[in-house]
Amino acid sequence: MLRGSAAFGVTSLLSAGNGTAAISEGQAVGRTDLTLRVQEVNGRPTYNGLSPGPTIVANPGDTIDVHLINDLPALHDDCTDNHNAFHGANTTNLHTHGLHVSPTTDSSGRFDADNVFVRVVPKDQVVPCAKGSGNRPKTFRWHRNKFRFETGADHPSGTFWYHARKHGSTFQQVAAGLSGPLVIRDRPGVMPNYIARASERILMIMNQGLVLTDPAGGGIIDPTITMRPGEVQRWRVINAQAIGNSFAYLRTSVTGLEIYQIAFDGLTLRRRIRVDQGNDDEPWLNPAALAPGNRTDFIVRVPRDSKGGSFSIPVIREVREALGLSGAIASEFKIEVAGKPVNSAWSDDDALPGPGLKPIAEVSRFRREITFSPQFRIDGQAYDGEVKHSIPLGTKKEWTVYNNTGGVHAFHIHVIPFFVTHINGIELIEDEPLRRWQDTVALPYSNDDGPGSITFRTRFETFTGKFVIHCHILRHEDLGMMQTVEVTG
Repeated sequence: MLRGSAAFGVTSLLSAGNGTAAISEGQAVGRTDLTLRVQEVNGRPTYNGLSPGPTIVANPGDTIDVHLINDLPALHDDCTDNHNAFHGANTTNLHTHGLHVSPTTDSSGRFDADNVFVRVVPKDQVVPCAKGSGNRPKTFRWHRNKFRFETGADHPSGTFWYHARKHGSTFQQVAAGLSGPLVIRDRPGVMPNYIARASERILMIMNQGLVLTDPAGGGIIDPTITMRPGEVQRWRVINAQAIGNSFAYLRTSVTGLEIYQIAFDGLTLRRRIRVDQGNDDEPWLNPAALAPGNRTDFIVRVPRDSKGGSFSIPVIREVREALGLSGAIASEFKIEVAGKPVNSAWSDDDALPGPGLKPIAEVSRFRREITFSPQFRIDGQAYDGEVKHSIPLGTKKEWTVYNNTGGVHAFHIHVIPFFVTHINGIELIEDEPLRRWQDTVALPYSNDDGPGSITFRTRFETFTGKFVIHCHILRHEDLGMMQTVEVTG
């Protein structure tokens, strides 16, 4: 995928592993502790010399400590008259995309949590605008910082990811590869046996290509996955692209290959859903399409009589012109079916445990509307850092997000997921696969009938503090398509 744009050398993407992640069911609650050193390799930033970064694996209730060290060259470019322009190219931070964790500090108040307003600058970086009265602002961290992410005991299991998220350099850094997988293990005995016993693969769709990740970091671009006839595997797929309108679809030429969705955006579905591999619908109408930032888990089953084939993820760069996959740029990895047939565990029962989140009944009082506007604006305004949505803790709300542009955007909210109920004003029926929990969603574009829209319900509970909503086509976010939300106690 994006072979023409893969100007980066692939040396730093390769590692010795085979991409098989050892992600067993949950163990005792504890602490995950790792160091991510942001350093330049072959002219681009990496985590510990590799891209993607190492897979972070934790249990619900674990504390995840990340020591982020910024060893990129000092550029002295943090100060700008226009913060909605690319700046601070080597200044970074860390966002755990999809985790329900504090948006400010840990419970002790000593360490930053999922605070995307923090800026970790390179060693010896000169930041004149940070001096003010002589005291460094609270948002700047010099050279290194310790982030602490405390997951609650009731945190959903699933596939998440982490990436750089400093406004003004998010697009450039994520496009260069500053991202990595993050998995919250399944609780013991919760998943059906055939899923719990399946071997796992984590695939990241990156600007450099489709990567079969190595747990230690790095991975193999456009790999070959070996499966035996009758085998069942679990694939965790993350759309980590940062460029353009890159929406991922599925295709395969493996005769009879069974692909089912079992989770979306890290949240387990109530039942597995057979993927229609010929679905060319717009991404907001295709349950298996991934907008930038989305994730999905597939359970994949090879027929016992299968002889091989290929699997591809076409990427739509301009949805309006490329519906039906015309002009799509496809990345393909091979499925090599070899070896003696096996009888992997399976069940005809399609029931799944669901996300473990309480349903939200109809919200009668607290409704809110926002509009994604032309020139990378929300409600006609570029990001200015001011709080646009002040919401009391414990509030349940229904939001309708309109897209008043001719292009596709991807709405993302930090810290909390939301439950989609309507697309373009039409209510989704109870068993509709698109009626589900997400944290990122493709917004239909405007047409002659008016703006496109997505309506969802969410609750603001557990955490107070400021966080953001924005377009997850990250270039759009850096150029101002973002707003600040504050949950007040």
